[in-house]
Amino acid sequence: MATKKSRAQKKSFIFGSFILCCLGASLLASAMATMNWFEATCHTDQATSTGTINFGLFQGQRTLTDGSTATHDLKVVCDGGDCMYSCGVSKEQRLEQLQLLRDQEYYPSWVNTNCPLVRLARSLSPPSLGTLWGKGESGAKEEEEALEDSWKKEMGAKEEEAEEKVEEEEGTSTDPTSTTEDSSATPRSGQAEFMDYGLWAGTIACLCLGMLFAVVGALFAVINTATTPVEAITGVPGLYVWNTLAALFNLVCVICWAVQFHAHLTKNVLLYDKDNGWTTEGNEVFGYSFWLVVVAIFVHVANILIIFFGTYEPKVKEQMKAPESKSGTIMLY
Repeated sequence: MATKKSRAQKKSFIFGSFILCCLGASLLASAMATMNWFEATCHTDQATSTGTINFGLFQGQRTLTDGSTATHDLKVVCDGGDCMYSCGVSKEQRLEQLQLLRDQEYYPSWVNTNCPLVRLARSLSPPSLGTLWGKGESGAKEEEEALEDSWKKEMGAKEEEAEEKVEEEEGTSTDPTSTTEDSSATPRSGQAEFMDYGLWAGTIACLCLGMLFAVVGALFAVINTATTPVEAITGVPGLYVWNTLAALFNLVCVICWAVQFHAHLTKNVLLYDKDNGWTTEGNEVFGYSFWLVVVAIFVHVANILIIFFGTYEPKVKEQMKAPESKSGTIMLY
C-alpha cells in the first residue's frame, strides 16, 4: 500500500519545480542574448582565405581572413518578407543593402562606403594593413583616405565594365534574330538565401512566450510552497499548465528555426561577399544558442514529472465495515 506523502514532502517537490522553472527561463534568456543560433566557417578557392560567421536572432558577427583579418558586426534587417544580416551602420543603409541585393543592383563599392572594416580587409595587402594599424590615428586616416580613393577608382572602372556588359547582353536579348534564351542568366540574387520573416518572427515570439510561461510557473511554484491555493489554476494543476505551455512554445520555437535553417541558411549566407568567392555552403551547423532552447524543453518535461511524482496520491477505496453486533442480555417484557 502506497504511503501518503506528508505536506513537507509535497512542498519540497514544488520548490524543486520553482528551481527548474528558473533554470528554463535562464536558458531561454541566454539563448536570446547570445549570437550563436547559426554558425559556419567560410572560405574561398584560395587555401589562405578562411573565416567564421555566427548569427543570433538580432545580430551576428563575421571574421574574414584573406592575408589580413577583419571582424565586422552584422544586424538583422527585414523588408517585404525577406530578412538578412547586414553590415550597414544605420537602419537606412541596411534596408538599402537588402533592396540592392534583391534587385540585383548591388556592387562591391557599397561595402566600401558602408562597411569600413570589410573594405580594409579587401583593399589592403597584409603588409599595408599592418603598416596602417601600426601608424597613429592621423597617419592611419590619411592612408585610409588614399586607399579609399584608389579603391573608388578601381571599383568605378569595374562598374563601368559591368554596365557595358549588361548593355551588350540586353542588346543581344532584344535582337529579333535571337531565338534562344541565355541559359547562364543569373537568378534573382539571394532568393533562397534571405531568411523568411515569418519564421524569424515566429522564433522570437515563441521564445518570448516560452520564457513568460517559465516565469509564471516559477511564480506560482513559490506561491504553492508558501500556501495552499484554493483555485485549481493557481494550485498544483496550474503548475502542469504553465510548464506544458512553456515546453510547447519552446518546441515550436525550435521547429521554426530548424525550418529556417534548412530552407534558407544552408546555402551561401555571405550574400555580399560571394562575388569575391566567399561561401559558407556545406559548413553550417546549429549553434549552442539553439541547443539551449532544446535543453529548456527537457527541463520543463522533467519539471512536469517532478510535480507528478511529488504531489500525486492514488485514491484509496475505503471498505465498508459491517456494524458490530452488541453483545448483552436481551430483556423481555
